[in-house]
Amino acid sequence: MGRALRPEFETARWYREHVRRFGYGYKALGFGRRSSQEKRFAAALALGSFHDRRLLDVGCGFGDFLAFLTARGVRPRYTGLDICPPMIERCRSRFRDLDARFVVGDALSYDPEEPFDYVVASGIFGYAAKGTRERVQPVLEHLFSLTEIGLAVNFLSGCAPRRSPGRLYVYPWDILQLAMGMTPAVRLDHAYLPNDFTLCMYRTLPWAQP
Repeated sequence: MGRALRPEFETARWYREHVRRFGYGYKALGFGRRSSQEKRFAAALALGSFHDRRLLDVGCGFGDFLAFLTARGVRPRYTGLDICPPMIERCRSRFRDLDARFVVGDALSYDPEEPFDYVVASGIFGYAAKGTRERVQPVLEHLFSLTEIGLAVNFLSGCAPRRSPGRLYVYPWDILQLAMGMTPAVRLDHAYLPNDFTLCMYRTLPWAQP
């Protein structure tokens, strides 16, 4: 019997297989409908104003969040990070006319030269590769260390009325407890989809601003 892949490599393999099966679209990312993806993106906007800010999009996939922002006139100083090389290749082709940077890498080991204003991580914990649940806390801690203002991250909710096989579901109160061990300034949104929630964590405390 072969050795099990590390969770990040198992996740990359899962997404490569989905790209081969579904092509360059939202179904390859695990969404049943485009509208579900866009509701996640809209929830991340609560983090702050991304226009002309240094933004790291972790698990950028095909760059759909960047497309979502630019369609609304938001032009961040954007870096997209993904563990799946075919997705990054697609992004580089799709956005070759934009001033955007795309990097193949893992959320836990990515080490940029400078911090970002904002970090958004959409769908990075969606696939239940062995060991993914144990990576949640160290990944959150690392990504939060990369931001000077705030981090937005979403999860499939353990409160979902239905669950899909092979997906990772977590309870919002467990994630909230982890987050509040890092910052007292958090916002949790469990109101946009029945099976999903978004957590915003702030390094810059909103109540301390003039």
